[in-house]
Amino acid sequence: MKTVRANGIDIRYDVQGRGPWITFAHSLASDLTMWDDQLAALSGSFTILRYDIRGHGGSSVPPGPYRFEHMVGDVLGLLDALGVERTHFVGLSMGGMIGQHLALAAPQRLDRLVLSSTASGHDNQDAVLKLWEQRIAQVVAGGMSAMVEGTLGRWFTEPYRLERQATMARIGALIAATSAEGYAACGRLIPTLNTTPWLGEIALPTLVLVGEEDPGTVPAMAEAIARGIPGARLEIVPRASHLLNIEQAELFNELLLAFFAAR
Repeated sequence: MKTVRANGIDIRYDVQGRGPWITFAHSLASDLTMWDDQLAALSGSFTILRYDIRGHGGSSVPPGPYRFEHMVGDVLGLLDALGVERTHFVGLSMGGMIGQHLALAAPQRLDRLVLSSTASGHDNQDAVLKLWEQRIAQVVAGGMSAMVEGTLGRWFTEPYRLERQATMARIGALIAATSAEGYAACGRLIPTLNTTPWLGEIALPTLVLVGEEDPGTVPAMAEAIARGIPGARLEIVPRASHLLNIEQAELFNELLLAFFAAR
């Protein structure tokens, strides 16, 4: 793991493998280690760049409010610092929101785009804002440990949670270790998401992935993204909730490898 100064903040990142670049952006309340299963499967054919989103992991926690322009600037600053001219991009949840904004702002830096477990907007922005303010209030009252049980319940199906206690402990520790300030700033960013009117401008080959049992970013949200981006391909992953890159890692990796190898 290394850290670089870019876009006015310190960004922790990790580079491994060889071949074309793939940049991975994680979810809220996680860090770059969320992609360990993808690193193992893809680093033999690709150069894997993982980084901690601002407010998370080993990256800076600047004061809010955050804007998606900040998030895009962080990615571009990191790519510039590492001399990466073009990259595939894989974003999950908040990382997928960043991916949409990046594809709209700097399409010349991207080759192919994967948007997983994410949304392009909200039918009821006020309700989403209220939900996030409630979660942030929980954190203020009880710290990030108060978010572990509920978040794991949304991120993984019940059978998987019961079978994979070690994984639950690992991901629970990531949630608990997240900066409360970073969580709040990113949580307040999510209700501002509204890329839906501009999805038609994304001209990159795009794969949209969603867990069949995801209660947060439901399949209908993925379907709306896939309809909006010309030529986008949609895959609904069975027996998976929000972090399908972990719960169905083998299938997730197969889908990525096939998509990046396609002509």
